[in-house]
Amino acid sequence: MKKSSTARMIVAGSNDAADLKYACGFSPVDPVVFLDAGAGNRHLVVPLLEFARACAEAPSTKVWTPISLGLPVDKRRSRVYWALEASRRAGVQSVRVGPQFPVDVAFALKDAGIDIEVVSGPLYPERETKSPHEIEQIAKVQRAAVTAMRAAIAAIRRAEIGRKNVLVLDGRPLTSERLKRIIATTLLDHDCSARDPIVACGPHAADPHHRGEGPLRAGQTIVLDIFPQHQRSGYWGDITRTVVKGKAPPKVRAMYRAVREAQAWAVRSLKPGVRADRIHAEILRRFEAAGFPLKADSNPPTGFIHGTGHGVGLEIHEPPSISTVKTHLRSGHVVTVEPGLYDPELGGVRIEDTVVIQSDGAKILASYPYPFELP
Repeated sequence: MKKSSTARMIVAGSNDAADLKYACGFSPVDPVVFLDAGAGNRHLVVPLLEFARACAEAPSTKVWTPISLGLPVDKRRSRVYWALEASRRAGVQSVRVGPQFPVDVAFALKDAGIDIEVVSGPLYPERETKSPHEIEQIAKVQRAAVTAMRAAIAAIRRAEIGRKNVLVLDGRPLTSERLKRIIATTLLDHDCSARDPIVACGPHAADPHHRGEGPLRAGQTIVLDIFPQHQRSGYWGDITRTVVKGKAPPKVRAMYRAVREAQAWAVRSLKPGVRADRIHAEILRRFEAAGFPLKADSNPPTGFIHGTGHGVGLEIHEPPSISTVKTHLRSGHVVTVEPGLYDPELGGVRIEDTVVIQSDGAKILASYPYPFELP
């Protein structure tokens, strides 16, 4: 077979298969090898028990097993030999790989005379701009996330305020763990996985990635961040709301107002050609003007301590980023818009929607109100 130009190679299992899913449609359980040398020259090596499913999910790809590759018994379980034989069958002399590509496979390919190029950016940069089909798949997951958010906030609304301001639902304390179960069950009804949602109250809410634990309390911010993945399509959604049961302290109310106004402004400002880093810088400026400057050197840091948003697709965090990165937004980008403010004395506030960039601006993929103080 005539040798081709540079191909792309993936060695992936169930936890790192976004590029593989995008390239050929297959979702592995155990590690597999995929070699993409262009249309008509794509090769996927899978364990024997995955062969039938791989053929069905990746119909435009030649699917192999270690046996059909002709590997001897002592080499059939080695991804090194899978990659070497797939490269020989495809006739490639060089491959591009991602930064997480396994070292043992890379060394074996180099020893076989195959050039390795480790890309600094995405292996499939075309994933960044979503097709109409992909946008609908993300919107479907986002609608499930909205349904779960509605169920979580309804539970907080129904809760009563007990001793020491602990919320009580149906005679039992309403805890972060209990509310996460409500979220997870709702998402399962929509064929989505919960993937460790955030239900963080009070001091926990001041840490953007604290998952939350223990009783929820009145008068404190409760950050609800739900980011499910659809079990079949593999696409993600992402939504965050912040609520307080009862009345919020005046400074927390001011914090919420600043975040809500900044988030609404950012959604209105997103459109093709806009520099993402300028959106982020303007939100920082607005927060400082509202009396909530970033204090990156404090312990812990306070203010707006993360990016304004990130891409969403087959990964929960993927390009483009709305942060300090100088990226021009394009039609077809699907991104979150999630400014937040954090202070261990006040708690945290974050509001997030997932939007698609269109020719006339940003469209929220699944709308949900912005309740704050719940009776």
